[in-house]
Amino acid sequence: MTATDSDFADHRALADALTAERPLHALVRALHRISSAPVAVIDRRGGVLVSVPERAEWMAKELVAVSPPADGPVAGCVLRSVELEGEPVAVLAMRGEGASPELLSFAASLAGIELSRRHAILSGRRELLGQVLEDVIAGYLGEQEGTRRLLEHGLDVTKPHEVVVGTAEGSPRRLRSYPWNLHTLLTQQNDPHLRTIVDDRLVLVVPEHAGLFVARLCHEHLAGIGSNARVGVSKPRIGVRGLRLGYFEARNALTEGYGVQVHRSQDLPTALLIASVEAGAPLGDLSAEALAPLVEYDRKNDTSLVDSLRCYLGKDGDMSATAAELFIHRNTLRNRLRLVEELTGRDVSLPSNYAHFWLATSGLDLAAGANLSSLFERGRVRDV
Repeated sequence: MTATDSDFADHRALADALTAERPLHALVRALHRISSAPVAVIDRRGGVLVSVPERAEWMAKELVAVSPPADGPVAGCVLRSVELEGEPVAVLAMRGEGASPELLSFAASLAGIELSRRHAILSGRRELLGQVLEDVIAGYLGEQEGTRRLLEHGLDVTKPHEVVVGTAEGSPRRLRSYPWNLHTLLTQQNDPHLRTIVDDRLVLVVPEHAGLFVARLCHEHLAGIGSNARVGVSKPRIGVRGLRLGYFEARNALTEGYGVQVHRSQDLPTALLIASVEAGAPLGDLSAEALAPLVEYDRKNDTSLVDSLRCYLGKDGDMSATAAELFIHRNTLRNRLRLVEELTGRDVSLPSNYAHFWLATSGLDLAAGANLSSLFERGRVRDV
């Protein structure tokens, strides 16, 4: 066999590896057979993705620190960059010089092709998930239909989840295309957490208690894509409604500043203004949550705190007019308002809280998912 025939056979053996059940593993094994040298694929964080022999030791951190890989040996290894969507995501390392540089470069290009193929499959799944989440956020899907469609993507919203929303100043294309976890690609599994893009923001839905950990990884990832990375985390919720609220809550949190921002108690007017008067802002859901302590108290005790509060706000805080309208004594009204303050932790007399309660009680009268513009159309905001 001539040298040319041998080179062709080696190239063919490497290309054939992509048809195996685990293509990248097969590719590394084929390169090892040809070179008789240890071979590994190492991600940019220094994680050894594939190694043949499996127990071979690699100075991974030192190897990936050379970017792009040098032409000469590094720590006794020859390196070639593995790229995905034009981005270097890993290095192909071979200890010694048992294979030609051209063959090593060919193997690295094949590794990039396989990662791109797997990445395209996962990206397609994320696009479909993104469409479902957009419908959930816009309020187009009810609880039953939304639960069914999300379950098709592996998300069981009957269990509590947290929402992580992130953004950075950079190319939206990079946000959509840049890979996170090469282990996910290699094992041919779905993302460990549901991840997609909504309105050029990265959105992840993670199990309860995982939000802060994932948010920090998310921030690290975004910081590598663009400047001024910021991430918001919601509190855990269940159901389609909870997922919708969680998205707005996490999105509002990230406006607090750069870095990772966890949800905090927020005035309803502020939350709605941050929502930029956009269609689909969940005023009905936000209102129900804001008044939940009062609604629950009324239900358990057969009282009328919500109605009393609504009437008080409708009378512009006039105690006498409100008491007359409700056919109760002013002291009774004072006691009810004091109980409202105790249950919600808000002083009704403060202007900011007055606006909060007015929006909340008005929101209960609107259809679920109504937006702030509905209130302007009613001509009521000027009176707050």
